[in-house]
Amino acid sequence: MKTAPTKLLAGGNEIDQSPERFGWLRESNDAVGDFEELQRRMDADGYLFIRDFHPRVEIEAVRTEIMVAFAAEGLLDPTFPIADGRHIPDQNPYFRPDLAKKNEKLLQVVYGPRMMAFYSGLLGAEAMHYDFTWFRAIGKGGGTMPHCDVVYMGRGTHQLYTAWVPYGDIPLEVGGLVVVEGSHRWSELDAYRSMDVDTACKNVPGKSQTEASGHGFGVYEPKVTDVLEKFDARLLTCEEYRMGDLLTFNVHLLHGSLDNQQNAIRISSDTRYQLASEPVDERWIGEEPPAHGGSSIRELIC
Repeated sequence: MKTAPTKLLAGGNEIDQSPERFGWLRESNDAVGDFEELQRRMDADGYLFIRDFHPRVEIEAVRTEIMVAFAAEGLLDPTFPIADGRHIPDQNPYFRPDLAKKNEKLLQVVYGPRMMAFYSGLLGAEAMHYDFTWFRAIGKGGGTMPHCDVVYMGRGTHQLYTAWVPYGDIPLEVGGLVVVEGSHRWSELDAYRSMDVDTACKNVPGKSQTEASGHGFGVYEPKVTDVLEKFDARLLTCEEYRMGDLLTFNVHLLHGSLDNQQNAIRISSDTRYQLASEPVDERWIGEEPPAHGGSSIRELIC
C-alpha cells in the first residue's frame, strides 16, 4: 500500500493526509495509444499521468548538462556528487528559462517528435507548441501556490495543455507537482479563470485585474489547505515521480507543488501545446516571446 512521509508541507502548511484530503494520481499507461480513452480521462480528471513517457537515458542527459551548469555557477555543494544536485544553503536557482533555451537535448525532449505526436493524437489534429519554455530549478523552500494556467496564457485557445516533466527522481520530501482533484469542473472558479495577469486597471491605479480581485499575480488562494477545506476536495500527487514521467493537464485545473524539504534541487519543465489551427496567445510565441509585463499589458476597467 502506498504511504506518504510523516509530514508534507505546501507553503509551510502541513498537508492533511487523510483519505478525504489526500490521494494519488491515476496512472494512464494502460491507455497509451488509445487517444479516445485518453481524452475521456482528460475530460474526467483534468489531467493524464503517464509513467516513463520519455526514455530515462534522454532525461539523464538533460539533467547532467543542467547540473554541470549549476556547478560552474557555484550553486552546488562540492562535498556531494554533481549528479545529486545538492545546492549550497540559500542558493536557490528557482526559475531558469535561460538554461532551457540553450539546451538542445531538453528542447528535443519537450518539442521533439514523441511529444508532438502525442499531443496531435490527443487533440485529434496537428498540434503546435508555445516557444517559451518554463524551466524550474527549485531548492529547499516553499512550493508553488495553487493557480490555474489560463490566467497567464488565456488570450488564445483554452483547449491548451501543460506538460510537466521532471528531470530527476522526486520523492515527496523534495516536492513535486500536485493537483486539486476535480477542480477543472468547479464553476465557482469561472470568475477567477476569466482574468488576465497582464492587465492594468484604469479605475484601480497600480493594480492588475487579478491583484484588484485579491488573486495577486494569478494565485487563486495562497494556502492550498484552505482550498481543500473550502471545496471539500483532495490533493493528488505521486509517491515518487521518476525522471521521464509525463503529467499533462488542462489550463483550468488548480495545481501547485509541495515544499522542497531537502537541499536537493528539483528540476522540471513546463511546456504548452494546442491545435495549430486555433488562436494562440501572442505572449508565448516567436523567437523572443514578450512574456509578462511590458508590451503585454492591456488596460481595462476592473
